[in-house]
Amino acid sequence: MEATIAMGVKGLVLGIPVTKSGSFDDYEKAIEWYVNVLGFELLWKSGIASLKLASGSEILLYGEEDEESSMWYSGNIKQNPHYSIQFETNNIEGLRADLIKSGVSAGEITIGVVGDKVMMFFDPYGNRFWAIEEQ
Repeated sequence: MEATIAMGVKGLVLGIPVTKSGSFDDYEKAIEWYVNVLGFELLWKSGIASLKLASGSEILLYGEEDEESSMWYSGNIKQNPHYSIQFETNNIEGLRADLIKSGVSAGEITIGVVGDKVMMFFDPYGNRFWAIEEQ
């Protein structure tokens, strides 16, 4: 069966909120962290930052929004994370070391259900992610 693209949808970009702590510098630090630690390229920024990996995967970083009608409303992201983002890597041990060196929390590397190495980690703003090294 051949896959069809309904309504022109052809890709996905994930938005990740950067928690408020009262300073615009936190937004800049978030961009730096994603670029320097995870290897994203900053494409542009204007209140929202667009970042891209060499593979073509993109994310947007944005500040928390309290207005429920806003496209960027994030709700209570600490108690109810509303996304699952998984970063693929060829060296999960090296990624874990780099994450810890950058000052963030990285869990232990475990073996997943199908034998892949997996690890949970958090960015400096408390957003939860997964890393996987396929075997």
